[in-house]
Amino acid sequence: MSPSLSTRRLKLNAFTADDAVELHALFADPETHTIGSGPFTAFEQTERWIAARVTAQHDHGLCWYALRCSETGLLVGNCGMLKGRTSFEEPEIGYLIRASHRSRGYATEAATAVLEQCQAAGIRRVWASIRPHNTASRHIATRLGMHVDHTDNDGLLFYVIDLHPTDLADQQVRRASQIVGLKVTVRDPGVKSPKDCCQDSPGQ
Repeated sequence: MSPSLSTRRLKLNAFTADDAVELHALFADPETHTIGSGPFTAFEQTERWIAARVTAQHDHGLCWYALRCSETGLLVGNCGMLKGRTSFEEPEIGYLIRASHRSRGYATEAATAVLEQCQAAGIRRVWASIRPHNTASRHIATRLGMHVDHTDNDGLLFYVIDLHPTDLADQQVRRASQIVGLKVTVRDPGVKSPKDCCQDSPGQ
């Protein structure tokens, strides 16, 4: 994944140790950091958090980005990929927005850019684990095109999105053909069949 991205309103840069002071202000804010065990109480917690993301970037190519307002440079939040409760091959996406800057679409804007980067990097499936009461994050996940795949024993919702659905379907067809001993030809999705040409295209 690229260490630097940009959107209409945001600049996204992979975290470094130099971001620790600004990030800790968000993590220590009880109105902003409401997930997990709550606000950080020690600066070392933020330093360890950044160090873990830097390691994931170095070892597995997964980036976690500082989100800065393009006009002011203010750190308004963070968004990125981590192993989470899944795997490095099918990582989780996460996001956090400064309390004073919520309800402006920043999380959706940043997460959309991150998912596009995941797709470009060849990541096929991305997850998000969300508590049922976290309606804001659930709405964001839905806007991103994610859907609930399953719920664990603790009631945690696991949203997922397939970034390469055609490739995944092709793989499933090939696996099925191997099982039953059939020869299967997977059609190039860029070449229309006569049936495709007769069907109406959905409205845009």
